[in-house]
Amino acid sequence: MKIDKNKALKKWTPVLENMGVKSTERLDWMSEYAEMHSINENIQTAGVSYANQGNVAGMGNVTSAQPGSTPGSTVTPGQGTQGSGDYGQQLLPVAMKIAAHTIGLDLVSVKPSPGPKIDLMYIDFRYDDTPQDGNEKPLVFKVNLSDSADRDTLYTYLRDVLSVNGTTETVGGLTKRIFLNLTGNGGATATGGATSDLEAPDNKEGVIEFLGFSRIDGFPMFKSFRQTNETSSLDHHSAGSTWGFNETKNTFDYSDSIADVLEFGFEGSVTSPGVVATGDLTSASPEGSLSVELISALEDHIPGYVSNFENDGDAPMRRGTDDQSYPGVIAPDVSTKTIAVGTIEISTALKRTEIEDIKANTGMDIVQKMESILVNELSQTISKQIVNKLFTMGDLNRQSAPTRNTTNITNSTIFDFDVQDYASILGGETSHAVQRKLISKILNASNYIATEGRVGPAQYVVTNGNIAAALQDIAGYTINPTKSNISGSGQLYPVGQIGEVSIYVDPYMKYNDNRILVGRKNQPDQPGVVFIPYLMAQSISIISEATFAPRMLLRSRYAVGELGWYPQKQYMTVYVADPDQILV
Repeated sequence: MKIDKNKALKKWTPVLENMGVKSTERLDWMSEYAEMHSINENIQTAGVSYANQGNVAGMGNVTSAQPGSTPGSTVTPGQGTQGSGDYGQQLLPVAMKIAAHTIGLDLVSVKPSPGPKIDLMYIDFRYDDTPQDGNEKPLVFKVNLSDSADRDTLYTYLRDVLSVNGTTETVGGLTKRIFLNLTGNGGATATGGATSDLEAPDNKEGVIEFLGFSRIDGFPMFKSFRQTNETSSLDHHSAGSTWGFNETKNTFDYSDSIADVLEFGFEGSVTSPGVVATGDLTSASPEGSLSVELISALEDHIPGYVSNFENDGDAPMRRGTDDQSYPGVIAPDVSTKTIAVGTIEISTALKRTEIEDIKANTGMDIVQKMESILVNELSQTISKQIVNKLFTMGDLNRQSAPTRNTTNITNSTIFDFDVQDYASILGGETSHAVQRKLISKILNASNYIATEGRVGPAQYVVTNGNIAAALQDIAGYTINPTKSNISGSGQLYPVGQIGEVSIYVDPYMKYNDNRILVGRKNQPDQPGVVFIPYLMAQSISIISEATFAPRMLLRSRYAVGELGWYPQKQYMTVYVADPDQILV
């Protein structure tokens, strides 16, 4: 469905502003949605669009009820069900009201869907362009072990190799080069084992270079060796030829399966100079557990790839190296994600006496009031689902974050704040100093989001009223300057800002649930959680045959989905332990 966004914005902005919508970003997507919804609502089943006939997409022409002579008899063509009180649906005003009242939409981007599902294409860029069937031999690759015992043993071994050789990890790789021999050649200490050295052996058969761990998923990354285009190379397969395959110059034989070689090399006792058998994968064979994956060029940059690893990638290739080597390949990796919308719904039931008595005693139009109650109920549900999804993404990102030990937080990360540990170590700390330390933790998580997510720092924090009170007591806190009339009772609400970070309180978080969600709201074409509305509201009103009073059904169709590559990197969940109530 093609929408002229400029015309839609000009058309719908006055209406939305009258509803209390002030945010430029919200006006932009709500105008697009309003135009799209208007088309959906007015389209005819005959295919004539933009015809204002009060129709609902997929339902045909909705008409007023035409009671027959016999109540409950079969409907006649072009008429409603006898006695049902069918009402032509007015969806758009209610949909706009729900969209305006849902404060959770301030935390995520919105991408309206023209139908009940949406197909999105994603493009990643990988080093090499080889099928991942185990037989192809990429120059650089990642190794994934699905068995946790195999994975932990291999990771422990690799980190011991780095330690014994005085090698540290950096964002771009390692400070020293590390080579592993998987076949027993070139000085391996055990057949089928793996050894480490700081210089590549002359015989490259079965030798791989360890490049460090992936920045995103933590998988170990390796580089294989390939024969360069040298003349008169030793030929093992074509006698008399001036050039041929030389096994000593290649990690993998021309007929080897890369997965089989890696499985064989990692199955034996893994040892390294100065380290005694740090692990043995024989009892938990990685066969069937090991898979080879290509490396994303956008997420894990391999600095030596464009210079054929000349001088560890720290300098351009010399002319001789350039003449004899083939350039590396980066190819797109295309995938498609389909997201189907779901439904939530709620209804009302009134009695004629209730309508009359409430009107007489309070002057309230209870029918109109019930619509507002339903709108608030749906908007609260949407906000809660958005916040729950964001916390889920924050917990997922937390799994790969650097860890530390604390007294009161299990599996703590460097972003968590154990107030008791902090106060006992330093001593004499005032409550304001402890509160200021909490801000440092939030900013630390924000910087992690900026460096890992590669889009920008955090923009908001969602927490409970207890932690929010501590943040409000900190120098530099600014009370929420925006007075909006679009928030409803029981809703997530903003309380202020600290620097560029907005503070939101989730009223459904318990006061002892001291978690903090640190997150970033990106554009729909960037990674993160996205709200995808199809029909924000479907309002159906009838007159009940039992009570002769109006009834209303209000439903919403949408999806809350994570889009893009590694969307969890835009969020982090921070745990705060304060058993002695020092913060507040």
